[in-house]
Amino acid sequence: MARDMNTSNEVRREHGQIDQRVAIGIGILLAAVVVLVVVWLGSREPAPEPIPEPGRPVDTVEPAESPVERGDSAREIIAELSSGEPGAAYPQAYERAQEFQADGRPADAMLLYFFAARGGHADAAFDLATFNDPNHHAETSSLMNEPDAFQAYRWYRQAEEAGHAAASERLAELRTWAERAAGTGDAEAERLLLQWE
Repeated sequence: MARDMNTSNEVRREHGQIDQRVAIGIGILLAAVVVLVVVWLGSREPAPEPIPEPGRPVDTVEPAESPVERGDSAREIIAELSSGEPGAAYPQAYERAQEFQADGRPADAMLLYFFAARGGHADAAFDLATFNDPNHHAETSSLMNEPDAFQAYRWYRQAEEAGHAAASERLAELRTWAERAAGTGDAEAERLLLQWE
């Protein structure tokens, strides 16, 4: 009888059939290889992120290269105006800021608006607020790339304190904008609303 089994196994092998024990052995071996590969891939640590080159941080703005980009003219004007009589410089700085803005020199204009507004010039503070106000921001006339509602609030408040007639109305419009934006889940608008509390 054993001889008959050997004969039948030989017949199966001749017809391309594999012994069941061999098939089970190959299956176990393949499963072990798959498990080892999965374990090996899962235990590998991710490659470390590349270290940035020494120098400037990765996400910075390129430094201004020309005197116009740096606002050198405005800096010279501010130095001159600061050496004169206190308070008299701010209206002149505001006028020069408007001229630089009209001439397409935003760096010079921005520095002079800021200088005049910090000195208490109501129109300069109002203009800085308008540049930052999401309700009144326009790429063609604003000196800012993006509106900044916090800066708008700050400068409208300062313009209001300096006696600018339209600043209170603009603050009310800004508050309405913040309430609408906060209603849509805008976290910055929610924080801005805290300024009115």
